[in-house]
Amino acid sequence: MNRKQPSFLRLPSLPAHRSSTMTLKEKNGPMYTRLPKMIVFDLDCTLWTPWIDYTYGPPFQYDAETNTMKDKRGEAFRLFKHVPEVFAMIKQWPDIKIGIASRSTTPDWCHTALKMFQVPSMDCSLYDLIDHMEIYPGEKRQHFKELHKASGIDYNEMLFFDDEHRNKSVTWLGVHFELLDPSKGLTMHHFNLALERFSKQSKRTQTTLDQYGMK
Repeated sequence: MNRKQPSFLRLPSLPAHRSSTMTLKEKNGPMYTRLPKMIVFDLDCTLWTPWIDYTYGPPFQYDAETNTMKDKRGEAFRLFKHVPEVFAMIKQWPDIKIGIASRSTTPDWCHTALKMFQVPSMDCSLYDLIDHMEIYPGEKRQHFKELHKASGIDYNEMLFFDDEHRNKSVTWLGVHFELLDPSKGLTMHHFNLALERFSKQSKRTQTTLDQYGMK
């Protein structure tokens, strides 16, 4: 079987980013007057690279020192650099939920990867921090209908990060959509810009930083 994948799915050379040593208040500042009630992420080329379906699959081996995995052929599979930091940041706001919406055809592999990849600052896995997951082939709007049903959170109180433009269709439901560069995935810079855009676009009062004394 030919496992060759498109060039944009191959492991990129990730650029160096400025060290994130600022406090949450310094990072967020006063511009975020409103925050989403749920922040939802795609998986492939959003949280990690390459597509998990393009790996040779389990058994996976995890390297704690580098927070990376290898498939059964020893090929690298890794989390984008800022993902653990973003997840930890979200959990500083205790009533904001984290969701996953993925059309992956290998949900069991995804669950394994989410349980292996760690958030060092919180001494737990990504899986431990996720509140709702919808991982199966299908239209992303269906994923969000299920997320809405499970959480009770309105669509316009959800913020979604994905690397495929076609998934912007979730905006028809009212979801706020952020398109990522698949070669970079989720970055702290884009995450902060997205929160700022959400705050400006949102017309309803939602979770505010005032609740946590962070303004």
